[in-house]
Amino acid sequence: MVCRAVATSIQQTHLARFQQKILDVEARILTKDASMVGAYDIVPLASVVSEFDDWHRRMSWLWEIACFMQAVSSNRSSTTGSGCSGAALIDKLRASANTGFPDIEETAKDLSRVAETAWLRQLASWLLYGRLPSCGAQDFFVRADSATEGTSTTFRREKQLLPNFVPAPTSASMLFIGKSLHQTKQLSPTDGSLSRASAERLTEAELARKHLQHIASLSLPLQPAQLSRAVSAIRLSLSQNVLQHLLPMHHTLQLLSCLRLYMLLGRGEFAIALINLCDARLEARQQSMGRLLRQDPAKALHGLSMKNAELHQTLAQVWKALAREDENGEDEVLTFATKHLTFSTPQPSISRPPTSDSVSVATFQMTPVAFNDMLFPSATSLGIRIESPLDLFLSSKDAETYSSINAYLLAIRRAQVRLSDLWRRTAARRDYPSPSGRSKGGPGASQETKQRAKQRTQETRKVWATCSAAVFLISGVAGYFEGEIIKESFDHFEQWVQRPAPTGDVDETRASLQSDNPADVAQRDPETLAAGHRAFLAALVYALLLTNVPFTRELRSLLGNLDALIAFFVRLLDLQQKLDLEREAERVSSLTGEDERRVCLELDRARKKVDSDLKSVVKRLRQLDHERVGSARYLDAGAVESGGFEPWKGGGLDRLLMKLEFGRMAEEAYDLA
Repeated sequence: MVCRAVATSIQQTHLARFQQKILDVEARILTKDASMVGAYDIVPLASVVSEFDDWHRRMSWLWEIACFMQAVSSNRSSTTGSGCSGAALIDKLRASANTGFPDIEETAKDLSRVAETAWLRQLASWLLYGRLPSCGAQDFFVRADSATEGTSTTFRREKQLLPNFVPAPTSASMLFIGKSLHQTKQLSPTDGSLSRASAERLTEAELARKHLQHIASLSLPLQPAQLSRAVSAIRLSLSQNVLQHLLPMHHTLQLLSCLRLYMLLGRGEFAIALINLCDARLEARQQSMGRLLRQDPAKALHGLSMKNAELHQTLAQVWKALAREDENGEDEVLTFATKHLTFSTPQPSISRPPTSDSVSVATFQMTPVAFNDMLFPSATSLGIRIESPLDLFLSSKDAETYSSINAYLLAIRRAQVRLSDLWRRTAARRDYPSPSGRSKGGPGASQETKQRAKQRTQETRKVWATCSAAVFLISGVAGYFEGEIIKESFDHFEQWVQRPAPTGDVDETRASLQSDNPADVAQRDPETLAAGHRAFLAALVYALLLTNVPFTRELRSLLGNLDALIAFFVRLLDLQQKLDLEREAERVSSLTGEDERRVCLELDRARKKVDSDLKSVVKRLRQLDHERVGSARYLDAGAVESGGFEPWKGGGLDRLLMKLEFGRMAEEAYDLA
């Protein structure tokens, strides 16, 4: 439509002027005007040529523009993004206005006004009613994807169809406004509270009329700052008159509480229950597959992968366990989490792009090191189901980031729990009397039994030392991440969310129309909250060291080797207990001392790997402490991209290293074993 408008203007305005110029020259010749006709009725050719001096360059340039636009019609099979688009034509006209030739500049500005007027008419349909333009929708920067069964129509932004003078935050706000209007219309017939709230505030026609005034006030050619102010005013008016009733502050805080308590493990009972149930289910599966493990280990390991139905059942058992602990039974956050949290295998794609992807804070890159295969041999993830109107605030990318953080924290917490369980094995640390009543190391025990108990104690002393160092390190890291970084960051962000919006951000449209109490407009608009949330999440990921690939690789290696160490240690303890019972009963055992020595050898190898990983993790932490100085200590997003939110900036890695006190050990070549 933009190209057609420009082509029509060229034909009806500029070519018409050229034709009129020809007629004027002909009329002057026929009337023998002295300015054209000389003596003896001679018409000098130079006079005729001079009359068209201003048109040579202009007509050549108009021909260039016509050829530029003709690219689409000459290739009927061209796909989206090929040939000439409205955005490309607007950009070319704006660039041509800076050539330095006054006639070209004047013509280019004139055609730019025509092109941008046509583009504004397309944009008005989207900004005022949430509808794609009826004509030329294939050339508009917003595209609608066909809705699948059970989902609403989804919209996405095509950056190549957007003029260059439109800033990225402004185009994101445009997408947010149209999506929100479309979503509001879809929910209005079914949501009675929304319909009543909207009727009390503003009708659709009144709101569209006020928003149209902002668009009509724009001067042509469009200025980026002026366009941004108009779009911001429309967004603010829409948010404060409609969207705050669609997504009130109570629902936003409820969502944040769910994310904090369950996705970020703020409620420790949830993490412990999930870890214990996953370990119990995996142990039961292993016991039932013991024979298959001896026959075909590869097939048995493949059979250890969990199905989604089993994962859903596991999460349901976790909710039941937490509900039993709730005495009042009125935990709204738990009810919300039960409805929206999922536990399943990761999905490669998402079905519905969110509304809140309006401003992208692409200032961090998550590590590719995966932690979601620690609970089960196959990858699993705890996710949150994004439904309308929650997608006004939370995007699918944010949900994926939360899932990655949750897997990261769960892996650390699981290692901490499994290491602590070793100290609950009292038989491994104390000598209990045998069935005959004699202690292994007591006065009634034989010399062989005493020697065996002494040797076992000496062999396991290094393992206990390594486990103690691992518990100290893992507990310190978990306490730093969960007790300091997450707690302080989330408290700071929740205070910003609950803080009333600045006075200058209050929309005057609402006060000037039907609202009798404009003072209650204090909630920030959903797009600002979503932008601030993305800035908070990016800073949180950076503070949790999830952007540093070497550290996450070392930590992942440590957690994997800790699993091996614990498995070999538990196996050794069980094997020694069985050997002692059979020796005491003087029965022939299928187990021999060679089996015990072989497990001890594997245990010692696992212990050395854990020792090496512990030192590598601490070394990497010290390197990060030296690297993250000055501006690199915290991730700082711009005020525009963050919606005015400034993330929490607390203690750095030096606080963690001071708690660990591993620096002195490394300098003195202290052996953890």
